[in-house]
Amino acid sequence: MRRFAAVSLVLTVSLVPRPAMAQLRTQVVASGLTNPVAFVVDPADPSTFYVVEQRGTIRTIRGGVVSTAFVLDLRSQISAGGERGLLGMTFAPDAAESRRVFLNFTNPEGHTVVARFTRDAPGRIAAASRLDLAWPDGRRFIAQPFSNHNGGHLAFGPDGYLYIGLGDGGSGGDPLHHAQNPNTLLGKMLRIDVGVPDGDPRGYRVPGDNPFVDGTPIAALPEIWAFGLRNPWRYSFDDWTRGGTGALVIADVGQSAREEVNWEPRGAGGRNYGWRLREGRAAYDARQPAAYQPLTEPIHDYPRSDGMSITGGLVYRGAALPAMFNGRYFFADYVAGRVYSIGVSLDAGQEATAVDLLVLTEMLGGSQELGLISSFGVDAEGEIHLVSYSRGRILKIVP
Repeated sequence: MRRFAAVSLVLTVSLVPRPAMAQLRTQVVASGLTNPVAFVVDPADPSTFYVVEQRGTIRTIRGGVVSTAFVLDLRSQISAGGERGLLGMTFAPDAAESRRVFLNFTNPEGHTVVARFTRDAPGRIAAASRLDLAWPDGRRFIAQPFSNHNGGHLAFGPDGYLYIGLGDGGSGGDPLHHAQNPNTLLGKMLRIDVGVPDGDPRGYRVPGDNPFVDGTPIAALPEIWAFGLRNPWRYSFDDWTRGGTGALVIADVGQSAREEVNWEPRGAGGRNYGWRLREGRAAYDARQPAAYQPLTEPIHDYPRSDGMSITGGLVYRGAALPAMFNGRYFFADYVAGRVYSIGVSLDAGQEATAVDLLVLTEMLGGSQELGLISSFGVDAEGEIHLVSYSRGRILKIVP
């Protein structure tokens, strides 16, 4: 389980960087935040960043100064604590014109809400503009049977559609087998088209090329893009605007043995990532069958001796870091306070193999300096930022 609490962990993996490796460090961009969980650049103003705080508030950072006023304050409208709260934020691809922003949070009853808002001024989101998306059962929330594994991230892909990662509903071991159930959105990656008119009552439509709209290989809710996820705590697209492949890279938090990174080539929907039959590359619980086969294995997984709660990151496509880091995937472990990077070797079909694991923790200042890393973000130049939940800071990775 993801634990938003201070945790110490003794690790045995060597932290010594190889002699020939280029050096990196971190630079504090902002501090004084309260349990930040997301960092998003303003698409209309690259000098402005938005920081999501789990308690239900959003603040801006300009020139290293954190705003005292809130962009939006949802504290009275959500439940927060543990794995609940205001968990994700993303701007629409056409935000400069539509002014739309999407948020993911848990409502007072603990259920997942994905809501559309509009900005009514720079640095301000209109609370009254809120529209909660309406799901297949007609409710404007996705019911969560337990208090954990809410997912929470939101991201637009190169196709312009919104991707929503949902956990399996919580408890431990997916006791209700949600991740393989075609009739629930839990334990899935969703893909929806939110480019609908303001008056659209649902707030989205289902893309016609979603993998299950035609009932094959199984009949499933048409919003589903992929099956078999436990708690996809942060995912990202390899930045296609900077020469990346557009691949979807999903970090999925493990149960008791393995943490994993999944690689999905651009447009390769319909995959089954295996939970709860598989945890990472290991067997977990096959008492009930998979929704369909084959199961897709992660490109990288690691044992609990190396960390206990993966935080998904980004494929680096900036220009400031040494060239050896271009195209490498950066990620972290929340519990261990560690930062990793893997190289990605692609075949002709853009399927990936992870190579050359690097442990960057000590180089970046050590676990004590980094704190518990809840998320990653990029600025307008594609440079990587770390979100330190426990220290209330945003850190930029620099040469």
